[in-house]
Amino acid sequence: MAPSVSEDNASRAAPDAPKHEHVLLSKRLVAINAASAVIARVLNVTVLLWMYQYLLARITPEEFAVYPVLTAVMIFAPLFFTLFTGGVARYVVDAYARGEPERVTQIASSIAPVIAGAGVLFCGAGLLLAGYVEHVLTITPSMVEPTRVMLVLLVVNYTLQMVLLPFTMGFHVRQRFVEFNALGIVRDLLRMALLLMFLVGIGPSVFWVVVAAVISEQLHLAGVVYRSTQLVPEVRFRPRLFDWRAAKELVSFGGWTSLGQLSNLLYINGATLILNAHGTALDVTNFHMGATFFNQIRMMIRLAAEPLQPAMTAMHSLEDRKRLARTALRGGRYGLLVALLGATPLAIYSREFVQLYLGETFADAAIVLALFMIVFLATQPVTLLPMVALATARVRAYNLAALASTSIGFVTMIVLAVYWGAGAIEIAATLVVVTLAVQVGYYWPLLFRLTGAHFGDFVWEVLFRGLAPAVAGGVVWAGLAWIAPPESWLTLFLWGAIGGVVYLATAAVCSLETGEREGLKKLINRFR
Repeated sequence: MAPSVSEDNASRAAPDAPKHEHVLLSKRLVAINAASAVIARVLNVTVLLWMYQYLLARITPEEFAVYPVLTAVMIFAPLFFTLFTGGVARYVVDAYARGEPERVTQIASSIAPVIAGAGVLFCGAGLLLAGYVEHVLTITPSMVEPTRVMLVLLVVNYTLQMVLLPFTMGFHVRQRFVEFNALGIVRDLLRMALLLMFLVGIGPSVFWVVVAAVISEQLHLAGVVYRSTQLVPEVRFRPRLFDWRAAKELVSFGGWTSLGQLSNLLYINGATLILNAHGTALDVTNFHMGATFFNQIRMMIRLAAEPLQPAMTAMHSLEDRKRLARTALRGGRYGLLVALLGATPLAIYSREFVQLYLGETFADAAIVLALFMIVFLATQPVTLLPMVALATARVRAYNLAALASTSIGFVTMIVLAVYWGAGAIEIAATLVVVTLAVQVGYYWPLLFRLTGAHFGDFVWEVLFRGLAPAVAGGVVWAGLAWIAPPESWLTLFLWGAIGGVVYLATAAVCSLETGEREGLKKLINRFR
């Protein structure tokens, strides 16, 4: 078993830190947890790709556009609840790292009634919106009633997820992300089975996408809550431990976190709503399809890194700042390696990929896709920055800038759409330019301030070693595309595999340290 925080670091960082065996700092544990997250996300992407291709070949863009628009509307739901839930995970892990298990019960007992009250308000507002949805969103008349029902289902589903969130923290505290992701895989398999049954058995419609998702997510939620309370019995509700001061502290922390949530939500979903109001259904679909691959890669990396959050919080609690800096730099390098392995060939072969996947009708989606892949060059070097800000309780410095930059981009997109008739490509280009400027100009220096990392280390450890495989693989992919552009799935996969071998070989030689290569070999042997 891996050593506990106090056993592994107390002698170096905090001699008087209380011992608690639940918060572990184990590279092997983090690696296995991250691998399980990637597997779960790959399965999710597989379902998504099949669903999109199946529906777009059988329904009109006007009907399909309802789904990304509803998704964009519902994605703002976390903004409302983050005010109350944003600090739960951070404070629960911090309490365990300090050896205060009763504090965990107090946190859950203090915030649960507040979230329940917020849930009632949110559900009421969502049902009101559903009643007048045709007056708020641009929807084809034949889809008004199905849209109303789908919105009601989504509102109720999300309300239950948020109300029960404090009681799902057991996986986070015990770092049982492998088990959590296994439950997620079961959920995705169930969703796939239901979706297949509805679409093939009843008929193609975006309505069944929502129904299948809600059923599978509610069953998943029940299993997660049950298992979480088994893993950490302290994650429970005790009325006598309700404390307004604890609730106020959590809400205050969540207030700053919600600013970051708002910026994250406006980043892409705001663009979808703008195109819904001032563009065409084809614009919405092209933007959504191009942005989907960006979102899936970004989500996969975020989920893979999520197991680090408890450990990074513990590092800060035990004042192990050097280790925190090393972790942040290593995470940036890994983030670049993983993201660019998919982003580089997708950018180079975007036109051929979209042509084979969706057809010529959605040609603009290829340009949107290529534009979004560029974003990873700026975001992934500081991929762990949001987690560092959360671990160090410095979310204000991060989220205020995130909200300001996103607001600038949002206003710019509105002006372009209203006065210049900007479509999916112009909106995507605006997002890319704003993101590159803010990441390099503000977030990179912020990482240095929060962790104490040096710029020279960042350039060598993250940029040079993280970008080298993309340069080598990109030369091969671009050369193959110039010599013989892929015109079939077989050729596309073959060219991708050839460049992928060069990419991975370069990563093994230039990007990984000796200890990391040895650790990778051991990890592969453990999986075997």
